[in-house]
Amino acid sequence: MIGDIGIPELLIILAVVMLLFGAGKVSSLGKDLGTSVKEFKKAIKDEDADKRAAAAPTTSTATPTYQVLDAQPQQQYVAQPPPQQYVPAQPPVQQAQPAQPVSQAPAQPAPPVGGPKVF
Repeated sequence: MIGDIGIPELLIILAVVMLLFGAGKVSSLGKDLGTSVKEFKKAIKDEDADKRAAAAPTTSTATPTYQVLDAQPQQQYVAQPPPQQYVPAQPPVQQAQPAQPVSQAPAQPAPPVGGPKVF
């Protein structure tokens, strides 16, 4: 099993590889393996940076630019009160008052005829 390999076993494997390929060939293989790993990491970083740049909004579109079309100074206006208008005086209009109903006094009873008169 691969998980049971310890340090003594790794040293034995390294010694066998050195005998088969020689010291010069093993060192060049190590060097080539190191540069391959370094290039692989660099490619991964570049790809991640490209993805982040594509996902991030560009700053040139977020900042609007303005162009001055006319460089002449603008007139300055001072606030003035509006002119007063002439309104002729009109007499107040009196509203017609509704007519008061004439109150009718209750009718007086007529004195009795032919009876005693009291003064």
